[in-house]
Amino acid sequence: GLCLFDFYLRHIIYAPVKINKYAADGFPAISDAIISGNSTEIEYQVAIATYFIRGALSTLKEFNNFFS
Repeated sequence: GLCLFDFYLRHIIYAPVKINKYAADGFPAISDAIISGNSTEIEYQVAIATYFIRGALSTLKEFNNFFS
């Protein structure tokens, strides 16, 4: 889903999917990978989402310590 739209490349969690370009979906790249049935692509997209979610979590934890 994300590779078709340059604008949405930054949006990991919420963006249009390949099968419906007019409605947004949660984790669109993972959804598209599941629809494709390619297990390698599914694992790859889950790894990307996990990487960015962990990075956001790390940032939030550090922000909390900043004000403590």
